[in-house]
Amino acid sequence: MWAWIFAGEEKDSVFRRWDRAFFTLQARAAVLVDAQTGEVLYEQDADTPYPVASMSKMMTEYLLLEAIREGRVSWDDLVHVSENAATAEGARVSLAAGEAYPLSDLYEAMAVGSANNAAVAIGEHLAGSTADFAEEMNRKAEELGLLSSRFVNATGLVYSYGQNQMTARDVGQLAFRLVNDFPEIIQLTSETRVQLSSTKEKVSNTNLMLLTNNESLRVQGLDGLKTGFTDEAGYCFTGTAKRGERRLISVIMGADTEVARFTETKKLLEKGF
Repeated sequence: MWAWIFAGEEKDSVFRRWDRAFFTLQARAAVLVDAQTGEVLYEQDADTPYPVASMSKMMTEYLLLEAIREGRVSWDDLVHVSENAATAEGARVSLAAGEAYPLSDLYEAMAVGSANNAAVAIGEHLAGSTADFAEEMNRKAEELGLLSSRFVNATGLVYSYGQNQMTARDVGQLAFRLVNDFPEIIQLTSETRVQLSSTKEKVSNTNLMLLTNNESLRVQGLDGLKTGFTDEAGYCFTGTAKRGERRLISVIMGADTEVARFTETKKLLEKGF
């Protein structure tokens, strides 16, 4: 059930075997990934698909950053917000249907504040509709080797037509590709707060590990990456931290409380470092 890889060790010591057997996380599923090699260092129920909530926005971020790199869209694009986008539930920023906002503002609102209305607007801007963007998400998932993932929208919200599902292993692989293919995202996810240029709204980061002075939550070098919550998914968090030349990526799925997703992240990252 539990797996821990100790790089460079040919044999487990008695202490290592005891330590591995008694290391537990209070979460439905988890993985720890070496961000340089992609090696999975730890896994817990890593191959069962679960609702992934807003951690699925990492795919929306990936597709947006890819479109920026390829010149198909620009940060200065004015995105007209549809009624569908403006009325998205859950975490949100102030967007009015029929108004236009810079794409860069929507990206910041999504990546830092997990704004669902901003994510829907981005998906519609890139693909024309929520359904068409979901198709793009699924095509990219297949291309990235995320073979157990299924996307139905840009946000991770639950609708009558379904919800996004991923395995912890797939979430870790998506985060691995995101931080390696587009390392500039860390400059944004490490910000505790951003101010949107168009509305002057201040958006706080949903990653409380960046904001707290509580030592039970703080991790040296932590600078991302994406939170998630729905009733079906529980409390989720994909974290990443860098110390020296080493970066790790952690995934916690289905914790019982908001704080637990961060305390379990700390356990996992500190174990890896």
